[in-house]
Amino acid sequence: MTTRELARLATQVENGAPEALEFLASAPEGDGLIVGITGPPGAGKSSLVDALAAEMRRRDKTVAIIAVDPSSQASGGAILGDRVRMQRHHADPGVFIRSMATRGATGGLARTSAALSRLFRSAGFDFVIIETVGVGQDEVDVATLADVTVVVLVPGMGDDIQALKAGVMEIADIFVINKADRPGAEQTQREIEGMLDLAHGAIIPTIFRTIAIDGTGVVELLADLEGRKRKLRDHQLRWEIDHLGIAVRSIEEALPFYASHLGLPVLSRENVEHEKVRVAMLPAGASRIELLEPLDASSTIAMFLEKRGPGLHHVAMRVPNLHETIRRLESEGVRLLGTPRRGAGGHLYVFVHPASTGGVLWELIQD
Repeated sequence: MTTRELARLATQVENGAPEALEFLASAPEGDGLIVGITGPPGAGKSSLVDALAAEMRRRDKTVAIIAVDPSSQASGGAILGDRVRMQRHHADPGVFIRSMATRGATGGLARTSAALSRLFRSAGFDFVIIETVGVGQDEVDVATLADVTVVVLVPGMGDDIQALKAGVMEIADIFVINKADRPGAEQTQREIEGMLDLAHGAIIPTIFRTIAIDGTGVVELLADLEGRKRKLRDHQLRWEIDHLGIAVRSIEEALPFYASHLGLPVLSRENVEHEKVRVAMLPAGASRIELLEPLDASSTIAMFLEKRGPGLHHVAMRVPNLHETIRRLESEGVRLLGTPRRGAGGHLYVFVHPASTGGVLWELIQD
């Protein structure tokens, strides 16, 4: 996708154009990290975003920046706009900057910020940075949108930290004390740490000190973000829905609905003799539908049908190392059904008892 095409799509997304919404519905998810940058006015959020973008490009990472600004009462557009932001990145194809107006929305974001961040992630950017307006303690919406929320503060805030405590201070994954060359940086850090000491049982946010205008501390901050991105990616790879197992009395009778009405072709058919079941696999996006027909009245699928009738039998999750996962689950008291076996398509699998999952039969598989 060219920069011009992306800009056009971004405008359509902001305006709620049906074709843009259709594009987003079918676009790939992408694996870029969405980073929310928030904090009070004057904390240097824009300077920090600019410094982060520069360091990302030095590491050959691409970044899309959503800069949310107050709306102009005259035009309705963003007051600041990207023309006065981050000029040194203007001609860099690896940086895409989009200013958007709040258009009356509260919470520090615009109404279409979520859709725009999804667009940029699907476009393949390594990082998507959302810089909020900077309105104060009620600016917490970004936490529901971002994978990582960075709260930027400055030395000398004093009682302001306590005033912010009930809102924006509680959403931080990372605290950044920017303009750390100013007097009071050490005291500000102690105040943050004192506040965090009260958060018993919570995951304690990391604290960094930066001087955004000369890049001090930015390398360390980005290293932390990259580590979080790797952990998020590994988690997504580790726990991914592979298929939904649906018990049917007859695959041939069930197939017309999936093939004719849903347009799902049959990928494969197979008899799994030790399970006494016939299987048909159908594609469903990145996952699959597994239709299960009993071959014998003594099979578990036949007994399921006798007791509950046709319907969802299990949910299958793909894991990279089944034996390691089994050892960890057993050490944590999770109840498994039997030992790993070979299933349809040759994958290794084991079932987790519904008593450990809240009533749903889970299948863990490894290709």
